[in-house]
Amino acid sequence: MSTTLILGGGFGGLACARAIAARAPGSHRILLVDRSRDFLVGAAKTWVMLGDRRAEEAVCPRSKLLPARVTLIEDEVRGIDAARREVRTTSGTLSGDQLVIALGADLDLAAVPGLEHAAQTFYTLDGAVRLRAALGRFTGGRIMLLIPRAPFKCPPAPYEAAMMLHAALERRGIRAQIDVWTVEKAPMPTAGPEMGKTIAGELAARGIGFHPGMKATAVEGARGVVRFEDETHAEYELLIAVPPHRAPRAVVEAGLAEPGGWIPVDPGTLAVKKPGVAPDVYTIGDLASVPLPGRWSPDMPLVLPKAGVFAAAQGEAVGERIAAELSGATATATFGGQGHCYIEVGGGRAMRGDGVFFATPHPVMTARVPDETQYRDKLEWVKHWLSPPA
Repeated sequence: MSTTLILGGGFGGLACARAIAARAPGSHRILLVDRSRDFLVGAAKTWVMLGDRRAEEAVCPRSKLLPARVTLIEDEVRGIDAARREVRTTSGTLSGDQLVIALGADLDLAAVPGLEHAAQTFYTLDGAVRLRAALGRFTGGRIMLLIPRAPFKCPPAPYEAAMMLHAALERRGIRAQIDVWTVEKAPMPTAGPEMGKTIAGELAARGIGFHPGMKATAVEGARGVVRFEDETHAEYELLIAVPPHRAPRAVVEAGLAEPGGWIPVDPGTLAVKKPGVAPDVYTIGDLASVPLPGRWSPDMPLVLPKAGVFAAAQGEAVGERIAAELSGATATATFGGQGHCYIEVGGGRAMRGDGVFFATPHPVMTARVPDETQYRDKLEWVKHWLSPPA
């Protein structure tokens, strides 16, 4: 009996498992390993942060979202042997004829000295719950939304959070100065200068400060101070941070990730491009380093942003390729580099950005004026991912 082993049950792993289950011969076995019981839609975490949804409304048991023929193993990946397509978990060793690595990124607030103990974050569900409590106690002052390192998943999320927070505090009659301090030179830089100007304009319209190109080097929580690489500093009453992202330890120890980075893959097939890796080993989602053909500057190569919509499209493409090969057909499915994101601006309005990231001479992304219709579209998108398949 042949086996596909999928590590990680986020957007990419879930989409891959569904695609294989729908197309592969009935005798084929599909194993999906994930350490957590629940599937989380990250786009709902800002709602939890503001108390608009309960934490349990942002998740669904993963078992309910998977086809019956997929075996879910709730366990933690401890080691990966990509040459043999073997995986060591807390409970034992698993192997597959195909290996799909979709473990996502680990979040590491400790990467910046002092940040872990000083900052709130909405980038985890537990963090969003804690931040909701902190906002309930907040009576006014300076709020710093800090992006200390890049890349990070869901590039519009910090800017969306700043605008949603502005609207929420305004409704409560609380006076606050919100500022975004980021290591990025512009919002969503891979999407291009026009998209960056659009978001910066939305921030400015609300009086939200924007400070690009600022790399945080340390946080002094007792004093409410963040220090930056240029030897300047900024003060805050409430600090909200995007945690620095890194590859999981099992991936690094397996030698799959580039130094300080992610796993290099073929842009279309998502096959891992590292010496010594067996055929039929793929990486999808936040862990994958997908090079883009276009550039905004000749001397600055671009890679695909990290986002759930890309992970899902990659997972579906890999799943279709695996199923085709198992059926004796030629694998033709590829990832096309297209995707979208929703950016809420507060007040029940949002804008959708649609991107073609494999375009040349540079990626192309367009967005419409925020409105209620696009906000409702986001609600439906989240509902779709949290609903068991028909």
